[in-house]
Parts: sequence; structure tokens; C-alpha cells
Amino acid sequence: MRLLHLLWALFERFGANIISFVGNIVLCYLLSPDDFGLLAMLGVFSALVFTLIDCGLGDALLMHKSPSRRDFNTVFYFNVAVGVLLALTYVAIAPLVAWFFGHPQLAPVMRALGIGAVLSALTITPLTRLRSQLRFKRVAVINVAAIGLAVTAAIVAAIAGARYWSLVVLQVGFPGTQLLLLALFSRWELRWEFDMARFKQLWRFGANLLAGYLVVQVSQNIFSLILGKFYNATQAGYFGQAQKLQQTPTSSLEGAISVTAYVSIAKCTEAERRQQLVMKVFGLLTFVNTLFCISLIALSKPLITCLLPAKWEPAIPYFVMLLVWGLVAPVCNHLSIIFKLYDHTSTIRNVLIIEKTAIVLAAFALYPWGVPAMLSGATVISIVSYLLYTHTAARLMEVSASRFHALYAMHLALGAVVGALTWLATRLFASPWAALAVGLTVFAILSLAACRLFRPEYYSMLSRRLSSFFSKRT
Repeated sequence: MRLLHLLWALFERFGANIISFVGNIVLCYLLSPDDFGLLAMLGVFSALVFTLIDCGLGDALLMHKSPSRRDFNTVFYFNVAVGVLLALTYVAIAPLVAWFFGHPQLAPVMRALGIGAVLSALTITPLTRLRSQLRFKRVAVINVAAIGLAVTAAIVAAIAGARYWSLVVLQVGFPGTQLLLLALFSRWELRWEFDMARFKQLWRFGANLLAGYLVVQVSQNIFSLILGKFYNATQAGYFGQAQKLQQTPTSSLEGAISVTAYVSIAKCTEAERRQQLVMKVFGLLTFVNTLFCISLIALSKPLITCLLPAKWEPAIPYFVMLLVWGLVAPVCNHLSIIFKLYDHTSTIRNVLIIEKTAIVLAAFALYPWGVPAMLSGATVISIVSYLLYTHTAARLMEVSASRFHALYAMHLALGAVVGALTWLATRLFASPWAALAVGLTVFAILSLAACRLFRPEYYSMLSRRLSSFFSKRT
């Protein structure tokens, strides 16, 4: 995995999430928790769009060392067909969804999500093609620009008084802008060709991933659905907002590292070298993810107090609990790439279905005791899943599972030290702005020191890249 690819992937993930994060803060001042809660109730339907359209075929294309133009066109037309079918389904079930939640205004929102499904179907394969060609820079520029334009449109709509419809503008505007930028800046050899034999080969790989990915999306959005159904839109809004804040570091890191690692390692044919790359990437992910999650726990109160209006303070405990879960869940997601690399997609399907179904069932069983009980159950299940993932991955790689555990334990201990010192620094100041500024400074210094001591290879490469970048500018 080239560092430059990782840096562009990190720019894409963090750039898009930072823009979305800033836009979300602005929208928090313009909209109410109820507005966010209405869209959070439909989170499972929004999340299922990409999974149902892609059906794991994007991973199948990335796994292939040299997919042809015919392969990409075959998958593209399948994506479009599924996107149109999904849009029609959302239109048909919109009244039922509105009745289930008891909010009639959700029916037109569901129909709008159907439009977003068609737009997403038109963008998935072109973006997969760019990633397969290792053109992470172009993917990053397109996605960051698209989210920037969509966020701007949403803010304008909110200022105009569109309320929750401004959030719909954001969700539908993002794939729409992606499509426009892909048409302008990415050459796409689209031809009418569909290879059924090749589709069946790709489907055999992707179908096993589909079932697992479906339960992943349901489990990630089940809490907002339960809160919207059995509590109220306000509680769903608080939880949804906390989830967005939590996913900025964890999903960005796991996604950026996993995407670049998967493409690079998949093209490596030497078994020993592949094993080394897998362990190196696992160490990098656990190192960075642990540092961010624990430090954000330490900074949670001043962070939300400073960034969001007072009406959002009830989201703080949700944010902390989600970060605790975030210490484990992204690691489990990342480990699934090992099964894909060794062509054990059926293993991913089985493990994901067991893990995520358990989370969904636990959420329904524990909801009378509130969100703390539901998230505690999810965290315990993810810890058990991590042990199962590492055991299976170690067997496939023919290494000891203790290698994974030793790396992870070391990084957890390191993150705990950095987080504790960051928290102590925030306690010295009564002003939340001062506490946040000092806490971030302490976190940055300690993180760089930890990187230099425990990950010197990445520290030295990053230093060289930054020195080269600034020397060219001077």
C-alpha cells in the first residue's frame, strides 16, 4: 500500500466528513432535533441504497487484478436496473413507512430517497473503476467537491425555511453532484454490453457479501429506528447527531485505510508479503482508531458544548457510548477484508449475519432500558465478534491470533494514556473553549510522540512527504 494512496484516501474520507461535519453544525443551529429525528428514522432505508444496488459486485471488481471494460459495463447496467427497482419500491411502501412511524410527512421523503437511489446507481461503478485503477486522487476530489456542493445547497434550503427537507436535499444532492462531476472529469467508456457469464462469476463473489452487508446496515441504523418508533423524533435526533459526530473519525479512518489496503493487498500475489501487509494495516488502523476514540471521549463535553447549541447537550452521553462501541466495531469491519482477500466471502456472510442479527435482537430486547443498555449490548457482542474474526483470520493466514491481540492491546493501553492525559488537561479550565483548545493541543502533541515512538515507519514517511511538499512550495 503506497503512502500516497493512503493519504489521498484519508483526504477523501476526512475531507468529505469534515465538510459534512461543519455543514451539520450549521444545520444544527438552523434546524430542530425533531427535523433531524425524522430523517434519522429513515436511516436504515438511506443506508440500504448503496448495499442493495452494489450487491458486493464493487468488491468483486476490485478483487479482480485486471477487470475489463466489459466487466464494468456489465456491473453498471445491473446497478442501474436495481436502482430503478429500489426507487419504485420506496415509492410503493412510502405510505406504509409513514403509518409505521406515525408521521405522514415521511411519505414524500421516502419518495425522494427513491430518486437518490437512481442517482447512486449511476455513480457506484464509475467510482469503483477509478479505485481499481488506483486513481484515489480523482476519487477524493470528486467526492469532496460533491459533498461540499450538497452541504451548501442544504444550508441554503434550511435558511429558506425548508426544515427537514433541507436534509433531504443533502442526501439526494450528494449522488446527483457526484454524477455531474463524474460526467465532467472522468472518462467513462460506456457501451451497451452485458456479459452474463462474467456477471455470474462476479455475482458468486458478491452475493455472499450482500447478505452480510445488509445486516450491517440494519444493525447500524436500528437504534434510530427504535427510538423513532418507541420513543420520539427528538430522541432519535439526539442519537442521530451523536452518531454523525462519532462516525467522523471512526468510519473515516476505517474506510480510508481499508479501501486502499484492500486494492493494494489484493494485487499482491506473494503469500508472505500479503501476510506482512495485512498485519501492518491492522496495526495502523488499531493505532489511529484507538487514539481518536479515547481522546474524543475525553473531549466529548467541551467539544459538543462549543460546537453545537445548548439544545443538543443531551446528545453527549450518546456520543460517549458510541465512541466506546467505536473502539471495536470498525476493527471488526476491517478484519472482514482478510476473508475477501482469501476468497472466503461465505465466511464474511456467516459471521456478519450472526454478529449483526445478535445486535438487532439485543437492541429490541433491551430498548425498554434505554440507549445505554442497547449500546452496552452491542459493544459486548462486537467484542465477542472481534475474537471470532481474529481467530478465523489467523487460521486463514496461518499465523497466531495472539499477534492481532498483542497489537490491539498495546494500542488500547497507549490510547488510554493519551486519553487520560487529554482529559486531565481539560479539567484545568472552566471555559469549554479553553478546555477544548488545550485538550486538542495536548492530544496532538501526545499523538505525534506516540507515532514517533511506536510507529516510526509511518512517522518518518509522513515527515518526508511533508518536507518534500513544503520544499516545493519554497
